[in-house]
Amino acid sequence: MLRRRFVLGAASAVATAPLLGIVGCGSGSTVGGPIPIPASESAIQLPADQYLHRGAPTEWWWHVGTLKAGGRTFGFEINAASFQKDGFAFTQIMLTDVNNNRHFQRTTPYLPPLLFDADNWAEHDVTKDWSVRLGDVSNYLSAIEIIDPGSGYTSDPTIEITGGGGSLALAVPVRDSAAGKITAILLLSPGVGFTSAPTVTITGGGGTGAIAKAFHSYVTMNAPWGDPTKNMAVKALLVDETTKAVVNFDLTLSQQGPPFIVWGTGVKAGGGTGSHLQTNNYYYSLTHLQASGSISIDGERFEVTGVTWMDHEYGAFGTAANPVKWILQDMQLDNGVSISNYSVLDPGLPPLNQRTQSEATVQRPDGTTYFVPSFVTPIGRTWTSPASGRTFFMQLQVDIPSFDATIVVTSLVDSQEFPVAGSPVYEGIASASGTFEGRQVSGSAWNEQALR
Repeated sequence: MLRRRFVLGAASAVATAPLLGIVGCGSGSTVGGPIPIPASESAIQLPADQYLHRGAPTEWWWHVGTLKAGGRTFGFEINAASFQKDGFAFTQIMLTDVNNNRHFQRTTPYLPPLLFDADNWAEHDVTKDWSVRLGDVSNYLSAIEIIDPGSGYTSDPTIEITGGGGSLALAVPVRDSAAGKITAILLLSPGVGFTSAPTVTITGGGGTGAIAKAFHSYVTMNAPWGDPTKNMAVKALLVDETTKAVVNFDLTLSQQGPPFIVWGTGVKAGGGTGSHLQTNNYYYSLTHLQASGSISIDGERFEVTGVTWMDHEYGAFGTAANPVKWILQDMQLDNGVSISNYSVLDPGLPPLNQRTQSEATVQRPDGTTYFVPSFVTPIGRTWTSPASGRTFFMQLQVDIPSFDATIVVTSLVDSQEFPVAGSPVYEGIASASGTFEGRQVSGSAWNEQALR
């Protein structure tokens, strides 16, 4: 199927990110009702497939969901991803403070060989503790952002990184020669020993006014050998792109019950040639992660709990030249059922109130899994991003006839976009409400829309 992702900030100046997706056709129903997919047809083998798959063109672990702190509600995303075939990795981290209608987000690129090693950025050895890491927890230089692009630059300026207690950092500018502006700064080496963010100075190149700032970010995931779906320690640091608010995550996540095997089999055949990792798309989720820990916003700490969702997807996901775009709704219902519903967009978003064919993976609490046809209809309000100018749906109705299900997914906060240049994506905390097998249901949900 799909899921993720695109280029990140500065990396978009040197590479077009792959926007994945391989879509399957599910039927899974007859006149007598939906037919479950036998567990024996699953291509996913846990715990082994929780680990890094060396040779996979793309791989990511993606945590999202709803967290509660007393009367406060938060939505979050912590995503670490590699695009080996395009030579970079990235993190996407966001927090939505529902009660205060605030959204914090940033996408951070990591370039090889000094910030990202495709074979070792996550643990591949299934006899060792599982781990994933992008960014350095102790070295306070992860990336550099442009604050002002300046003007008049006729050649590449020099980038100097000083202070912060460290050394050996190296960065290069990306220049728009037609506009005479510095559009990005690519960090090639994070250096060593930075105990605070260093100062970035831009000199030469015939222009003036360009200003850049270094920031610190990271994502780490760790779990004990044996069953890495339990006791996952997930930590992340986010410096918000707009407000510069600092958001910290320190979460422990443990799956309860069976894994969620997307499409019922966990695998879809793709195109091209090569090994199974280079031609197939593999995808499973953990949809009943018991979450606890803390988040903090500019030092204000909240003890949080919840039931969250993890996706692990790896293998072939389309190409930069032929990306796939989609809308997707994930649901954790109060009857214990988990649903992931998606529709590929061709050529773009459907108009409001137009019913579109989609497909749904449906899992009962005992692990019985179905892959069935469905429909999705954008209803209600839309939201237009002031950053990207794109319009997104805030309410979507999902109809799954074989389960007599009609469920409306509604974003809890409108502004929940990663405004990545050229590839904006909406990812946000939502609620689910409707009927399933003729009975009222409600629950938490996730609303995702990726656009051309």
